[in-house]
Amino acid sequence: MENKALFIAYLITWVVSLLTVYVWARRKQLPLAGVLGSHAVPSIVAVVMTYIFLIAGGATVAQLAGEPGMDMWSLWFNLWPLFLICTAASGVINLVLSIIFSMKKSQRRWIPITIAALVMSVFAFFVVGSNFPDA
Repeated sequence: MENKALFIAYLITWVVSLLTVYVWARRKQLPLAGVLGSHAVPSIVAVVMTYIFLIAGGATVAQLAGEPGMDMWSLWFNLWPLFLICTAASGVINLVLSIIFSMKKSQRRWIPITIAALVMSVFAFFVVGSNFPDA
């Protein structure tokens, strides 16, 4: 993994974000399903990248992966475009939701949730983009 420091920073930010959002949702009595939905894409990216790069020892460069790591490199090669599209879509959706919720007074308690999801989606987009699978 070429950008391990960036990925570790993403993981730390993701954990802090999840804990903060969960506490906010409990305080404001927001439905947990909406909170989970808004943070689904950044969470999936964090979990899958943790498995591929930290647990299974995958690499973004095929030659550095070696024979045992080729399956992980191939998995990352196939998931990379999907993750880019999903993180971008998640960012746009959370931006639109933030704008809509800021206009409706009854929904303003959701703004911190959608802003946090927007920030994490953008961060996830940059983390995924910076770990381009290379042959």
